[in-house]
Formats: sequence, structure tokens, C-alpha cells
Amino acid sequence: MLAVNELAMREFLDYWGMTTLPFPKNTDPSSIFMNTRMEQALKRMNQLLHTREIGVVIGEAGNGKTTLLDVFLSRISSTQYKIIPVSVPQNKPRELYRSISSAMGVNTSWFGADALKVVDLLTYSFIESNRPNLILIDEAHILSAATLNELRLLTNTKVKNESLITLILFGQPSLSSTLKLPCMIPLAQRVGVWISLGALTEEESLQYLDWHTKHAGAPRELFSPAAKKAIYRQAQGNPRMMNRLAWESLNQGCLDGAEVITEELFAHVCKNLGPHLGN
Repeated sequence: MLAVNELAMREFLDYWGMTTLPFPKNTDPSSIFMNTRMEQALKRMNQLLHTREIGVVIGEAGNGKTTLLDVFLSRISSTQYKIIPVSVPQNKPRELYRSISSAMGVNTSWFGADALKVVDLLTYSFIESNRPNLILIDEAHILSAATLNELRLLTNTKVKNESLITLILFGQPSLSSTLKLPCMIPLAQRVGVWISLGALTEEESLQYLDWHTKHAGAPRELFSPAAKKAIYRQAQGNPRMMNRLAWESLNQGCLDGAEVITEELFAHVCKNLGPHLGN
């Protein structure tokens, strides 16, 4: 017998004629909505693989930094690069070194971690496998200026006259503010690629909403033009917020027996949402 939540989801899918849930929290990198800025950002990041410089990706929460990171990772080969992802960075240099070591598969409980040991690890990995090291740090806005400078020192290291690592930092706008501090000039001067992920435009937002429902198998448009514009205005083009608003609207539409999500139905939904989402 199907669990209650499974029955509810099946009822939801059948009602809207979908085969999969729309607006998922986690999306397969091979099937995401791509816009021009996302494609351009990926091209710039690919350049870093050749120049081995520092890259910085800045965007408000929900604007697609982690999605960009996931797509980027899906398009590069682990046989060509030693990929070292740090999804939850630590704000103390020694703890950050532990995170990097752990991402490389080293047991830091007995290894310990400091700059020299991490450089040795990265050097050994590069020489042994002949794969450039690629360090990707998500949520980098939580890092202090001192910790960011430690990363700069790592990027100074060379082996056989080649840079030991390529470093890409992903963070919210506060990372940009930190990098503009006078003490950050040596690091900022080494940034070869600076990417700003803004919100979607109105046209992109309307396409985004239609793409997700169509990709989920909907046989027709489920949002009226006015409702789509209202969702764009409420979310200000932020994809994560649009996901939540559209999902809640479809749920309410299913409960109400609506044939399409209208602007009036969406306005009703907004009155019952939590902070930063509803009216």
C-alpha cells in the first residue's frame, strides 16, 4: 500500500498531468533551465581550467550559484582534474586546511592540517596523477580576510613552473565586500575571472516557469500570463523564490480544483506564506 505522502504526490501529478514533480529543490545538472548568463559563466569558468587563476562567483542567495557549480562539475572529467569540493568551509585557517585535506580523502584526525602539509598533499597529487588540482569553495562569503589570504598563499605554489591549483570561490555579495578591503588587494589582483549572477529578467522568468512545468510533463501551460508576471514581481527574478511560489500555487490550485493558476489564486497563496515570500 502506498504511503500517505506518496498518494498525495500521485494525486498532485495526476491532477496537473505531470510525470515528475516540478520546481525541485535539487535538480539534475543535465536537465536545468539554461539562460545566456549561465552559459557565459560556464565558459568563463572553463577558461580558468587553462589559465589556472582564481575565479570568483558572486550572487544573492537563490540566484543559482550552487546550480552553476553542479553543472560545471558535471561537465569536467575527474580523470583530467583532481576535483576538491569544499561545500561547508571553515573560517579558521587550520580548519579550512582540514576541509581541503578531507575533500582529498585524507584522514585529518591523524594527519593534522596546516599550510605546508596541504601544499605537500596537493603537490604529491599533482605529480602522481598528472592532474591539475581544482579547489571549489562554496559559501565562501563566510570566510574572513585572514582565511582568504591563506588561500592566496596556496595559489602561489608552483610545480614544474605550473600553478599547483585553480581556485574558484562561490559566495554571496558580502564576499565581494571582503575582497574590496585594502588588505585583500594581493588576492583581488590574482582574480582572473569575476562572475556576477544576477536575478532573471522578466522574460527569462516567464520562460523559466514554463520550462519547469513542461519538463515535468505538463501537457499545457499551467500559469496564466498575469500569474507568471506576478510571480516574477514577487520573487524579483530569484529562481529559488520562484520555485517556492510556483510550487505553493500549484498545490493550492490542486486543492481548489483550478484549471489554471490565475493572478487572483496566486495573490491568495501569497497571503499565507512565511517571511520573505508572501505579502
